[in-house]
Amino acid sequence: MEISVIIPVHNAEKTLEKCVRSVLAQAWRAVEVLLVDDGSADGSAETARLLCGRDERVRLLQQEHAGVSEARNRGLKEARGDAVLFLDADDLLLPGALDTLAACLDGGVDAGCGRILRGRQKNRKHPGDMAVIRDREKLLNLALARPTDLLTVHGWLIRRSVILDSGIFFDAALRLGEDSDWVMRVLKAGNGAALTQDAVYRYALNPDSAVHSWRKGQTDGFLRMLEKTRGVAGGEKNWPLFALTTLLLILTHDTLHPANPANRAEKRKEIGRLRQLPVFREAFEKADLSGLEPKRRRVLVWLREGKDGLAEQAIRMRQLQNRCCRTGEL
Repeated sequence: MEISVIIPVHNAEKTLEKCVRSVLAQAWRAVEVLLVDDGSADGSAETARLLCGRDERVRLLQQEHAGVSEARNRGLKEARGDAVLFLDADDLLLPGALDTLAACLDGGVDAGCGRILRGRQKNRKHPGDMAVIRDREKLLNLALARPTDLLTVHGWLIRRSVILDSGIFFDAALRLGEDSDWVMRVLKAGNGAALTQDAVYRYALNPDSAVHSWRKGQTDGFLRMLEKTRGVAGGEKNWPLFALTTLLLILTHDTLHPANPANRAEKRKEIGRLRQLPVFREAFEKADLSGLEPKRRRVLVWLREGKDGLAEQAIRMRQLQNRCCRTGEL
């Protein structure tokens, strides 16, 4: 089985070579690396050409700047492999990742997913546990309950035939959560997945990324994603849980982000407004919070009960912890 690793590239000159080397160093040799340069203004294209010259498995595609979704779509259309994997240009594949993920597909399922290590997180070994889930409803409900692990493109290896046969491409109109929408549609179309506890992907906590930095309009972007994905998975029992997880993302990365210029009273008012939106009001009524880890469950309970001040304090504490994790500060 040949694996196509698709790497969207935009102004990634400093990290690109290390990223590509993490793929070429894999023991799995049947691999092609597609570098999709999305209108970079730095030396990314030159670095990509050098990498192509050193190893014939590396190919460079170039386009005018159109965003990560269009870059990923270009890679899907140009890929030659039997299965595809997405890798961001500032991230790394861990040693043995392709062997681990290819083994996930041995049982005839259409997708395999491994663990993601974030920032400085250590790779604690798990004894090769693998769960094979063929029931699509069960699989999608599991993903909705664990969106941070399973509703991101990172860590997934997917048969390209499923993507092409069903025409499942990224929605370029979504600026946030586009990978959640895409993964949901893939899981609904595919023939099950194998989930392994082995770590396969090292995710860089980049403070300038769309999720970790503050940009005006992020709340609207998340709400558009919810509207789109509700049509894909709205009937699943864990959809309300996914909606509330998205609410926490909105509060953490937009409403209460330190760079948001709104004053505290305005931010507190916005929390109340969001809590009363129909999509979240309905989610609070229907979501089963019992399976969540205690800290997240406590914040959602406070929001459900209108205790916005307590929820705000907890979210600000989490933001501080995340910043320390990214920078190493105490």
